[in-house]
Amino acid sequence: MKVLLINPSWGSLISKKGRRFNRAWPPLDLLNCGALLEREGIGVEVMDARASNFSADEIAQRAKDFDKVFITSSPIDRWQCPNLDLENFFNMLQPLPKNNLYIMGVHGTLYPEMVLEKSGACALIRGEPEMTVLELCKTGNLTAVKGITYKKDGQIVSNENRLSLNMSDLPIPAYHLIDINKYEYELLGGRLALLEASRGCPFPCIYCLHEMYGGRRYRKKPMQNILAEIDYIVRTAGAESLYFIDLEFTLDKDFVHQICDHIIEKGYTLSWCCQTRADAVNLELLKKMKKAGCHLIHYGVETGSEKVMATIDKNIKLSQIEEGISLTKRAGIETACFFIFGFPGETDADREATIQFAKRLNPTYASFHIASPYPGTKLYKMSGSRELFPEAYTREHSQKALEEKVRRAYKMFYIRPAYILSRVVNGSPAIWRKQLKLFRGFIR
Repeated sequence: MKVLLINPSWGSLISKKGRRFNRAWPPLDLLNCGALLEREGIGVEVMDARASNFSADEIAQRAKDFDKVFITSSPIDRWQCPNLDLENFFNMLQPLPKNNLYIMGVHGTLYPEMVLEKSGACALIRGEPEMTVLELCKTGNLTAVKGITYKKDGQIVSNENRLSLNMSDLPIPAYHLIDINKYEYELLGGRLALLEASRGCPFPCIYCLHEMYGGRRYRKKPMQNILAEIDYIVRTAGAESLYFIDLEFTLDKDFVHQICDHIIEKGYTLSWCCQTRADAVNLELLKKMKKAGCHLIHYGVETGSEKVMATIDKNIKLSQIEEGISLTKRAGIETACFFIFGFPGETDADREATIQFAKRLNPTYASFHIASPYPGTKLYKMSGSRELFPEAYTREHSQKALEEKVRRAYKMFYIRPAYILSRVVNGSPAIWRKQLKLFRGFIR
């Protein structure tokens, strides 16, 4: 059997609806699938249209040579914040043969019947795809496979949900199936690899989409597995930069200490980043992370209003955020902070407070967005929306006004003499050019 795994292009780096980044990052979930299939002796290839700009016709022509074809609407870096406009995805599906086509990703997980009908696929995978892909390739009996939706005798059937993945079941991702030279993170470096040390998040934030993670269950990989993966991506795959794509990387500090100790002991020169909560770090850990090559940490700050922070159930104080960012700077690690406008009960004064809080925190990079009420979240229920993927919480707010506030926030944060001087002193011409390109994209 021959299997093709496809990561489609969404047409541009920054999507028009919702302003989602569609960077060329390794599709780690597909590489997990590839490794599982190869372990069973099944031939597999990956086509990544984000990295290589394959057209729909080129993908369709290549797909003719395979027994089964799997395509995702959202690789793992878009599991939590998926694209809101599915037009590009469905357009790419049109020329593909449908008799052996399987769909995976957030959109089908949330709306299996709609995506199955519009795609014309023979089956759709709901939730974490890895074990379901493997089962579909080992059996022709759809009724026996958990976590899929398909048609039988003209009727749509949804089998029972699959239990959350046991992270110890995943082999080393099959990085040999892609060309690592085609992947980079402009804030980190090239020859980029993605790895997971854990999956899921235990916190109840009202805006976070957990459907692809099987709810709020938090799971870690066995330490020996993640260390073996690090060895592999450095020694064999030749990675020079690494993004730990965990939703909350530092929840288990001892776990992170062990990872850092391994990188230091091996003498690896990886430049890496992660994302976590500002109340889940301390100076000792941050210094160890810096020594191990941590260059950048992503923090979800969201708001500068204590009132709004309570509304969104993030369970953190502004003072804790300030302390975490301050400690990160003391450790010599760059910071990227994310802010969101348009939550329930939020006023324009709250949004101005968020802008001022961003300036006070003064991270290396700041990113401002509109809160999207994803289906399956508490925010979506509060919105009362019937739109499949609404762009904003319009029950209380004007989307146009929120978009203008986002543009204002970018200008107020980045067009400051002190900030510009700091980037001139600490940045590089290559980073300046990439950052300017992103800035222009967001203020249009």
